[in-house]
Amino acid sequence: MYTETEMRSLYQCFARMLEYPAGGTLQAAIKAQGLLLDEDPASAAQLKEFHDYAESLPPGRLEEVYTGTFDLDAACHPYVGYHLFGETYKRSVFLVELKQRYAAEGFVFPENELADHLAVILHFLAATRDETQAQEIARDAMLPVLDRMTGRAKSEGFDEDENADAPKAEEESEKRTQFHGVLEALRSVLQNQFQVSRHCEEGALPDEAIPTQQEIASLRSQ
Repeated sequence: MYTETEMRSLYQCFARMLEYPAGGTLQAAIKAQGLLLDEDPASAAQLKEFHDYAESLPPGRLEEVYTGTFDLDAACHPYVGYHLFGETYKRSVFLVELKQRYAAEGFVFPENELADHLAVILHFLAATRDETQAQEIARDAMLPVLDRMTGRAKSEGFDEDENADAPKAEEESEKRTQFHGVLEALRSVLQNQFQVSRHCEEGALPDEAIPTQQEIASLRSQ
């Protein structure tokens, strides 16, 4: 498991890698790779592959790959609430809850971005001094969404059955980009970090926690 300081650094690095490329992407990949090398060499290798790929691209190409990965593929939209609740009032409630938590800690995010953007949440997790809150958000919201973004679970944001032209399973590999490797690495970090706490806490979370998996299920059933 990683220390609290290491997790903050990892959150910051992954935020840099998963926001629209604007400088700092390569440095973040190198730093995260170093943090993961001993604990999770497979994820470190994925980030090295991402770094080497990004470094080899001509100017502007990484931005194009980012857009194609996160903006044009509904299965990989970078919005946590979208994957948990779809475009419903439940996502609106989720967004309000996040904004309240951000305001309470003086966390400011770009005005042109939504509060549930993956990178925004990661920046917040890196900044908050409330370790319990950070764990709850990462474990109960981020990790389930990463399962969806990496194809391990179905997103609430879209219905493939409604799209006759939806890619078949054998075509999925053609859609993968190096950013999917970053998502896989982040998922591995969270899964390894919180698998112990799941057993220790036995589901007992504070009343003011970000919606847990049980609460998320309750919202969906309403």
